[in-house]
This record gives sequence, C-alpha cells and structure tokens, in this order.
Amino acid sequence: MRVAIVSDIHGNLPALEAVIGDLSKQGADEIWCGGDIGWGGPWASECIQIVREAGWTTVRGNTDVWITGDPQTVDDEGDRELLRATAQAHAITPEDARWLMNLPIGHTGPGSMLLVHGTPDSPFEAPLPDAPVRDFRPYESKAAIVFYGHVHLAFTRRLQDGTLVCNSGSVGLPADAPSASYLIVDQRGSDYSLVHRRVGFDRSKVTDAARASGNPFSERFLQLLGEP
Repeated sequence: MRVAIVSDIHGNLPALEAVIGDLSKQGADEIWCGGDIGWGGPWASECIQIVREAGWTTVRGNTDVWITGDPQTVDDEGDRELLRATAQAHAITPEDARWLMNLPIGHTGPGSMLLVHGTPDSPFEAPLPDAPVRDFRPYESKAAIVFYGHVHLAFTRRLQDGTLVCNSGSVGLPADAPSASYLIVDQRGSDYSLVHRRVGFDRSKVTDAARASGNPFSERFLQLLGEP
C-alpha cells in the first residue's frame, strides 16, 4: 500500500498545485492531509476547497481551529486579537469552518499507522526533531509509526520503545528548504519505506500575492517563507 502524506499547506496554492502535480506521478493508493490547510497564505479558501473536493483523509491542525475565529490556547490578548483579525481577513465560508472544526485529531490506517497534526493528544503542540526524549513520550505505543506535521521540518526519529515518528514537512511553509515537502509511505506488512519528496513552486507568485492581500498575518507568513 502506498500512502502520500501532505501537511501544512498554509494557503499556499502554487505550492499545493505543484505537489499535486508531482503526486499524480507517484501512484498513491491514498492521500492523507495533516492539517493547517488555509491559514496564513493568500489562498486559504482555494486550498481548503481543493482538499475537501479531493476527499483526502484529513486531520485537524491548530490553525484549522484559528482560521474559524477561535483563538484557543492563545492567552495574550494582543495575539488573540491578531488571530481573530487574520481569521476575518481569510473570510472562509461557514461551511468550510464547520468542516474544519469537525475534522478528527487523528487517523489510524492499516499496518499500525497513525496520522496527527501535533501529538496524539493535541494539534496545538509538537516536538522539534532534536527535542529531548520526554517530549516524544506522547507518541509512544500509539502505533508502529506515527506521522505528524506542525513544525515544518521533514525528519524521522526512532523512539526508545521502538515507535517510529516521521514528520512529513510542510507544503506551503517549509522551514528546511525553499521547496515544498511531502511524504510517500510504502507499507508492506510490518515493513515501511519512507521517502520525503521536494517540489519547487513559484515563490515570486506567492510573495506578490501575500504582499497584496492586506492580511494582517502576511508579514509573518513571508518571514516564515524566508522572504524579506
């Protein structure tokens, strides 16, 4: 069985379209989406529409909550106001908001595979690849292999109990390369083959659209994209 895992699109339509173009050549049996679909970039609604219409198995990310106007887990009132203003600027439909809020936190697939956005307990937090052992304990004994997103870094790590954790990287805001990242998983019984694929996209189109959008989060989006 071949599964493609696409995560952290963040409203970057050119990156998503480039990844879909590459995906079409990979022969995946299923496509799973790790959340954070629209928040930040200029094409929030378009990216949500693509994922919804494609029928990808999708889990809820932290910004999938925030984009509905709910700033949960954020305590600072100034940050809460920025989140509300950003959600309002994205102006997703009520139907899309309901769909996002009804997404599950996790999805279990064949061969003891689990997909989450952050940890199996929460989409709002996740460890970096070099985090201490204790930060990875929420993943232990949940599945043979656990996939997550959130940190925008593609990596794999074997835990002390034998659990393999793998981050698919980010489609729309990669923090470890200028190109979009997604994951191809080949599962044969208890054996897994993991390949991170990198796909270039039109960065100038994205930066121009972000600067023209008027979204209060655009400056931060461009910083995360590595643009001045």
